Parts: sequence; C-alpha cells; structure tokens
Amino acid sequence: MRAVISSRQLALVTALVLVTPGAGNAAEGFMSLQIENDLFGSGDDRFYSHGAEVSYFRLGGPPGWLSGIVDLLPFYESGDAQAVQFSVGNKIFTPEDTQTSKLVIDDRPYAGWLYFNAELLSRFDTADSRQSGNLLGLNVGIVGPAALGEQIQNGWHDLIGIDRANGWNNQLDNELGVNLNYSRRSQFFEPAPFGTEFEYAPHLTAALGNVYTYAGVGMMLRWGRGLRNDYAPPNIRPGFPGVAYVRPSDRPGWYLFAGVEGRAVGRNIFLDGNTFSDSHSVDREPFVADFQFGVAYMVSGVRIALSNVWRSREFTGQPEKTQFGGINLSFAID
Repeated sequence: MRAVISSRQLALVTALVLVTPGAGNAAEGFMSLQIENDLFGSGDDRFYSHGAEVSYFRLGGPPGWLSGIVDLLPFYESGDAQAVQFSVGNKIFTPEDTQTSKLVIDDRPYAGWLYFNAELLSRFDTADSRQSGNLLGLNVGIVGPAALGEQIQNGWHDLIGIDRANGWNNQLDNELGVNLNYSRRSQFFEPAPFGTEFEYAPHLTAALGNVYTYAGVGMMLRWGRGLRNDYAPPNIRPGFPGVAYVRPSDRPGWYLFAGVEGRAVGRNIFLDGNTFSDSHSVDREPFVADFQFGVAYMVSGVRIALSNVWRSREFTGQPEKTQFGGINLSFAID
C-alpha cells in the first residue's frame, strides 16, 4: 500500500473559497482541507495517485480584478456573487508500473499539476424546498517538473521507507495551464421519517482550457439531519460540485450521500500529453463516469466527510477502473 500525503505538500496548498449564505450566520470565513488518494481506494500508486487542496472561503462579493474577468462572460453577472473562493492545490498521476524507469508506452504519463483557483458563487433561486446556484472558477497553474510531483511523491516514499516511483524522467514537460470551470447545481428537499430529510441535487458542469475540456451532467443524493447546513463536501475537479461552507450549529448533523456524474471529455492533458510540445500520451476515452458515496458528520461549524470514488476507464487499454478515497475537514474560523 502506498501513500503520498506529505507535510511538504500540504504547505503548498492554501486557499480562499466560497460558501453559501445562511440567514443569521455568525461565521463568515471558513477553512477546508481536501485529501484524495488511491491509498484509500485501490491501495496502489497508479492512475490518479494523489490530490490535495486547502481552502479559505468567505461570504461577500469578489475583488475588483476578479469581477473584471467575470464581467467579460455574457452569461454570468458578478453582481450576483455572494461568496468568493481562492485556492491552491496539486495532483499527481502515475502509470500502474512505477518500478521501471523506462517509458511505459501503453500506460498513462507521469504528471504533476500545481494550481491556483479563484471561484465565485451566485444564488438565483431560493425557496423553502429548493435552492439553486452557479459556481464559476478560473484555474491557473503549471503542469510538469515545476509542479514538484516527483519530489513530493518520492520524498514521502523515502520518509516512510517504501519503494520510489522510478519513471519520473518520463513525465510531461512544463506547461502553463489555464482553465475556466462552471457548474450549475440545484437542490430539492423532501421530508423523511424520524426527523430526517432527503435531498436530490442535479447539476451541470463544464470546463474549457488546455488542461481539461469537458461537459458533464450528474446527480447527488443525500439523506440525514442538517442537510441545509452545507452544500455537500467539496471535490478536486473534475468531480462533484461542493463547497466548504458549514453553517455553525450546536445540534449535530449527519448524512449519507451518493452520486453519479458522466462527462464527455474533449481534452485531458494528463492523457493527451503536452499541448505545445511532443510528449508521452495515450488514447483518451471520450466518455468518463464517476460514482461517489460517503458519509459526513457536522457539529459546531465543523464537518468531517469520508468518501470513495470509482472512476471508469479513462484511456484505451487501462486495465481497471480508477478508485480513490477522499477525506474532507471543513470548519468556521470567524
């Protein structure tokens, strides 16, 4: 079993994220840490090996420079923004065979992705039994050796005394990545027995850029207590839309959740290879599906959530689906 979670990596990941507004909330700022790792799924370093994102989020409108960018988009009014997010994170991808130093031609490339993200949340429909919102983000980062994927992964492996991944000399070249991400999500609530509530939340999502280009549709189901105290745990894109907001409440809340998302993929740099230079690549599958399930517990403005994701094969010849787990800790700070 392999792990790639390091204090060195977590030091790279710091952020500002958005939240949903709630009447009478004392807290306006929140922190969140999201860890995703195949250790919690398949137990091996392969495919999507690791991701981490730390976030700080606050209610309120966006800074001027972000409003200027958003105002260029005809379908989004920055004046509608009710929360703002800034985040930084990283992801690591490896082939299945990490022992060989030779290029594994028929498996996915080694790649690291270090990024900064700015997001806005707007609400356009609010009622007792439903609410809807938009999530718009600008993602800028670096793919390649400058993303420090090799140093993070092998540094951690050295620390805990397991084999290094030996093929990082074959990783993708350095390339600036720029992506525009958008999600529209609606929530519908229904009463359930024993003082619980049921929610079904359909969403649309899309990304455009040289890192990811895709369009998708999905549905998340939740059942439990205190569902309106958050929007469901966040995920590192591509993944289910969620935010780090947790409405402070002395009454404990909990819920079980499960969801499915399907994406039509036009570009994935971690499979298609570098945009402006020759690099290792594999034949990308045009359609990918995620299935996620998990559990969350909330009390006094703190949420911990555990989840597992099964992702369908992403490239031709991939021997098995990708499986990874996620841990999210979110809490109010002011």
